[in-house]
Order: sequence, then C-alpha cells, then structure tokens
Amino acid sequence: MRKIPVALVLSLLFICLFAVQGVSQDRDSVVVSHNVFDRFRQAGPNGNRLDIIQSDSIEYLVNRDVAANRLSRGKMEGFRVRIFFDNKQTARAESEQIVEDFSTAHPGVAVYRIYENPYFKVTVGDFRTKSEAVRFMQRIRHTYPQAFITREIIRYPPL
Repeated sequence: MRKIPVALVLSLLFICLFAVQGVSQDRDSVVVSHNVFDRFRQAGPNGNRLDIIQSDSIEYLVNRDVAANRLSRGKMEGFRVRIFFDNKQTARAESEQIVEDFSTAHPGVAVYRIYENPYFKVTVGDFRTKSEAVRFMQRIRHTYPQAFITREIIRYPPL
C-alpha cells in the first residue's frame, strides 16, 4: 500500500476544517481560540480525532504570531500613496479639497489626511505590498502627477 504524504493529508485536513468552520460559524475559529492546535486535538462532530506529531517550537511560533496579530488591533506595516504634501498657507484648504475630490473619484479607497507640523499630508489606500501600491499609483498618476509611495502602518486590507 502506498503511503500518502503527511503534508498532503494535513493540508487537506486544514482546508476541510476551515471550510466547515466558515460555513457553520460567523466568527473566525483562529481568532476565538487561543491555541489553534488545541482545536485539532478535540474530537470532531463524529468523534473523529486528529493527532499531530510535530515539534513544540512550531506550535509556539504559530501561537506567538496569532497573539501578536490580536494585539496589533487590525494594523500592520504596509504602503500608501501620498497624493498631497504641502506647508503653504492654503495647504489646509487644498488638502480638504483633494480629500473630497479623491473620495468622489475613488469611493472604495481609504483616504487619510494628517497634519504633521508644518505639513498637511493626504495619503490614500492600504496596500500590503509595494507592487500593489505601484499599480494603484500608476492608475492615478494622470490626476496626481506628484504622487509617491510611502511606508506606513496600515489597516488590514481585505484579501
């Protein structure tokens, strides 16, 4: 009899478990549970059990990342596109107008207007990767030719 690779079996099991959880519950089981591996050790709806043989360090590292994500309050390092940056006397009014115009033209994209003495800044988007930010910047380059990419703490964008 041929042995099925352990990685394949575990991958299928993870997919099935999370698919069933996604259908049956509104809440994410990873967020609710403090230790995702404890969830696997519990008996399933038909009394099935899963024994995972692995290093304790893997469980520790996964749980450490889950805890860090919980503490981050939905924020992570990422990229935004800065479309306005100025400190002249009319900068406040200009930044407000740019926010309004951009929100009208791109209703699904987040807009952030901040004041860091002495500059008014308007940044847009929440991008996980620089390549996503570059693609978006190219889309708006004709309207905002001075736009550039900046690294910031962003909200988790939808996947």
